[in-house]
Amino acid sequence: MAQTTASTLATTAAATSNTIIDVLIIGAGWSALSAALKLSQAGRKVAILEARQRIGGRAFTHTWTEKTDVNDNSRTVACPSGNDFWCDFGCSWMHGYLEGSPLKQLTDKYNIPVTIPSPRETVVVGEHGPLSQGLSQKLTGNLAKAQEAAKLVAHDQGATAPDAGASLADFLYSENSPLFAGLESEQEKKAAREVARMLHIPLGIELEKTSLKWHGFEQAFAGTDAAPKGGFTSIINKLVDEITSLGTSIHTSQEVQSVRDLQSSSNVKITTKQGHEYVARTALVTIPIAVLKKTAAGGLFEPALPERRLETIKRVSVGNLNKVLLNYAQAWWNAKVGTFLVLPSSAPAPSSMVKSEAEKKLWELYSSTTLIVSSLSGEGSEATENGASNSLLVMVGAEAGKQLEAFERLDAGNALHAYLTARIGGAKGAKEPKHVFYSRWAKQPFTGGATTSPVSTASGTSPLDFEALSRPLWGGRLGFAGEHTEINHRGSAAGAYVSGEREANRLLAYLDKFHPRTANKL
Repeated sequence: MAQTTASTLATTAAATSNTIIDVLIIGAGWSALSAALKLSQAGRKVAILEARQRIGGRAFTHTWTEKTDVNDNSRTVACPSGNDFWCDFGCSWMHGYLEGSPLKQLTDKYNIPVTIPSPRETVVVGEHGPLSQGLSQKLTGNLAKAQEAAKLVAHDQGATAPDAGASLADFLYSENSPLFAGLESEQEKKAAREVARMLHIPLGIELEKTSLKWHGFEQAFAGTDAAPKGGFTSIINKLVDEITSLGTSIHTSQEVQSVRDLQSSSNVKITTKQGHEYVARTALVTIPIAVLKKTAAGGLFEPALPERRLETIKRVSVGNLNKVLLNYAQAWWNAKVGTFLVLPSSAPAPSSMVKSEAEKKLWELYSSTTLIVSSLSGEGSEATENGASNSLLVMVGAEAGKQLEAFERLDAGNALHAYLTARIGGAKGAKEPKHVFYSRWAKQPFTGGATTSPVSTASGTSPLDFEALSRPLWGGRLGFAGEHTEINHRGSAAGAYVSGEREANRLLAYLDKFHPRTANKL
């Protein structure tokens, strides 16, 4: 997927270490780099093992140029420059940028410009075309009020909490829900229910699977959204530059096969499938939860993780979210609109607009769910700073997002182009996209999905699962970080980052106790 620039110069293919490492970190995403930065700044010897060829995990910026052929399947054509376009297919925004997000400290330190988007119009596209501005605002406003009411019911209203099996859908779709306030007809109420389905995208799971009891439990960074110029990979590259300058080594294409506790020496031994062995005083596992679900109980850890930890790993829900980019020579839609919410449609695919059986199935998939369609085209410098490129970026969530991964890139893009030109309006004479790209996070063997979802309605689940996943084992020698270990910030880049800082602080305390530094030296 995404390249790293300076980082590749500082990265080696991997060689067995002859000296004991203080901390060996498995994975090279946000949490790993965050931990490595703090540990290396403290003078500790750190090494990172990454299974992929690239660094960054779910921070992935796709880049292309005007000359990129529509059949070019390259994940990254060139480094973002003044002549290139970019689009993030992993992290989308730095949430709470002006309200305490740790990512602001990075963009400030590395002098990376950011864009804070100005409010733009949202248009709701119903069964028979775009709805009036007044109705669109009513539907989206009602959803916001209904979400707040759900939080009130979940945490404050009444003497007892909702039943553990109650879903967010149960509340939102109830007869007296604020979702339906002021709506006159059954058709408008149907549209309101379909607008609420847009929550499948940030949630990663269906409303019927999302717990009402724990809705809004977390205290996440929120408020101002911002995006780094050049995409999130620009921050990753700067992090890698600083970390490697402080002595941390990064070894890519190294898939960890076993993590073994050497109790006799109080060390940890890591072996990769490529045949390399490393010995470290401690290890930090930042493997995504979806991958842990497949590997944790299969001999990755020696001794095996406690049975209760394995059950927690099984229980935590992984969400699905994928994006499809359609890049055009010029915008055929109203570029003043920032977002189109395209609601489901029962209309069959016109034979004149789909060219294959795959595209017909894709039409049916797109029409079965609510899509968030963001216009990356706009007017003025803000659009340029955002990497805008006469493009539509479409988000597909939950089960539909996972089903999308069964189809090829151009089929997915061509069918989506046909679907959107038929639904949005103003598309007369619209030419096919020049460039198409999409994500398939569940299919990625070292990711397995987007991020954790909020707490589900599955039996026994609660926010304490995220806290339990953060707890160290093996006397403190084995730690865990990643968005899935953050009770307040799960599912976000900031959550992954603060989890890395949390574990770095804990590991520094452990190392200073058992392997103290003398006169600022190890």
